[in-house]
Amino acid sequence: MSKLRRILAGACWATLWSGSLLNAEPPIPLTPQGQAEVTDLTQRLNQLQQRLERLEVENGQLKQSLFQSPSGKSSGVLPANAEMWNTNTDAACPPSCQCPACTAAKDGKGRWKTGWNHGIEWVSPDKAFKVHIGGRTQFDSVWYQAEAGALDGDSGVGSQDGVGFRRARLRADGTIYESIDYVMEWDFVNTVNSNPGVTGDAGATTENNIINVTAPTDLWFRFKDIPYLGNIMVGNMKEPIGFEHMTSSRYLNFMERSFNQDLFTGAFNNGFTPGIMAHNTYADEHGTWAVGLFKNTANIFAWNTGDGEGAATGRVTYLPLFDEECHQLIHVGISGSVRDPDQGRVRYRTRDMRQGNGSLATVFADTGLFTASEAYFAGAELVGVNGPLSFQAEWIGAWNTGAVQQDTTAVVPPFVIPGIPLGTVFVQNYYAEVHYFLTGESREYDKKSGAFGRVVPHRNARWKGGCYEPGAWQIAFRYDHADLNDNGVNGGQLNSYTFGVNWFLNPNMKVQANYALTERDRAANGVHGFGLRLAHDF
Repeated sequence: MSKLRRILAGACWATLWSGSLLNAEPPIPLTPQGQAEVTDLTQRLNQLQQRLERLEVENGQLKQSLFQSPSGKSSGVLPANAEMWNTNTDAACPPSCQCPACTAAKDGKGRWKTGWNHGIEWVSPDKAFKVHIGGRTQFDSVWYQAEAGALDGDSGVGSQDGVGFRRARLRADGTIYESIDYVMEWDFVNTVNSNPGVTGDAGATTENNIINVTAPTDLWFRFKDIPYLGNIMVGNMKEPIGFEHMTSSRYLNFMERSFNQDLFTGAFNNGFTPGIMAHNTYADEHGTWAVGLFKNTANIFAWNTGDGEGAATGRVTYLPLFDEECHQLIHVGISGSVRDPDQGRVRYRTRDMRQGNGSLATVFADTGLFTASEAYFAGAELVGVNGPLSFQAEWIGAWNTGAVQQDTTAVVPPFVIPGIPLGTVFVQNYYAEVHYFLTGESREYDKKSGAFGRVVPHRNARWKGGCYEPGAWQIAFRYDHADLNDNGVNGGQLNSYTFGVNWFLNPNMKVQANYALTERDRAANGVHGFGLRLAHDF
């Protein structure tokens, strides 16, 4: 800009002295002849100053317009005098890195489009803004039958049956100003003990003192297209660990995830943790990576206080095979987490199908509380799809260092005396499952999240007017093994066999039926569970 000022000033003075461009007026003498000429010269200088200011404004407009094509995008062409507008021009820098052009910011003005995208959605004409309203409901009925001695030492309501909403959520999500995504979702059927001493022993949890409360699940902002990083999320979110954990509860193969969810990826906080996370894809979206810092919470309300009590969690996935046309893929992934335990304590316990609500559900294995200095998680994933056939398998293990027995709430005798050092306590779980579509569909895979997506039937179920269409039918089987016994901690061992049938009426509704046989290491007989779910999401 300083060069521009010097050029324009020189041109003005040359014009002033020569008179050739000022309406052919005679040149001004070097020495003014009287007060009238001084006044006239002052007026001309003021006029020139005003013209110079107008030129500067026009120059600013030209600076923006000359770098853009008529469509508003960068033309890729620089004017010959571009160096006048770039005071930081480096002679060694090619034109492509000088005078970066910015398109005009999108403001979302105009007539928005309204439509259905698995929920009501509004989109601005420039696609810089989007609002989507959605939610989900999952209504469950669960029956248990326990053989003699099968539930000795358990907690919860034992073999009682239950009915209730597993999830009932509402959400709003979308995009603002093209580069910021958001999700705001709340679940209305979380439960808490409203009066721990109302019946039975102090702290007893029964249906007489359990109430539903609202709690946040996904509640975050994502800043997109960040240089080098890709995306940054801030808020309450899923930590990046585990394939089935990263798969939405709308798209699960069974009514409940494996024991991994209760033990590691969603223990006591619904699987959502407040924090900040960077994530992106690589290798032409054949892989994903994510790493974040989180507050290690043991409640469902997205808050925590304490000295430290943080977690650093990361996940990397890759697709060595991906053929979208033939519906074939192989997914591999690893994940890990370093955690400072909340209040210096850890507890690993697991349930299966929920009887009415999570607070009353039968607990099949439980280490009880013990203190630990650090907890280290590691996980491995293997997933495959070949047309209508799919499988997935995962393992997660946790090393708890500096462990000391704290109480005797473990459900497996013999109970350890409080205060006894335990060293490093290792617990683990792994599962393997296989699924097959009888109607020919394939599992959809989301390459941006490295997880399964929505199932879309070839033909939606219908029966009106004598015309029958089947929807999509899927059968599934899962083997699940948990080991919570190590180094003086006797949380128990579990083997679970789950058979499932899924009927997808359309992309937004399904009926699920599960039968599970759970074997506990302390009982010769098993526990039989049967569940039905009607699920809807939008």
